[in-house]
Amino acid sequence: MAECDLAIDLVRCTVLMLLYERPCHGYALMELLRARLGRAVSPGIVYPFLANLSNSGYLRSKQEREGKRMKILYTMTPEGRRFSERVFKRLSTLVSTAINPGLTTCANCGCKLYEAGHMDEIDGHPMIFCCVHCADAYKLSE
Repeated sequence: MAECDLAIDLVRCTVLMLLYERPCHGYALMELLRARLGRAVSPGIVYPFLANLSNSGYLRSKQEREGKRMKILYTMTPEGRRFSERVFKRLSTLVSTAINPGLTTCANCGCKLYEAGHMDEIDGHPMIFCCVHCADAYKLSE
């Protein structure tokens, strides 16, 4: 994966985090991204991602007048919040594993596994869960 692709994925995760925190206009979102990431982000990355989130039902948008300008306010839907929580959980697991590679975490609840857990195959990928109940809950959330 190219460094640019990694940066785009970091931008997308940050967009999800910002919109999870509160509704936001596109320009304000760009400014918050600059502050969080320490550099300007191309609108060519952000706005297509917002459109994809909207088309998937994860965001709703409405136009608001601010002075003479019309701005679009993006608000996360309940399904968007659930989607974001799944992304955050997976990201948390990846980061935990990178920081402490000898420690395993449950793919569903994120609890730390100091010993072997329950293995299950999801979409052709082996995954580790703390128990069969978490594996079942993960399958239902997909």
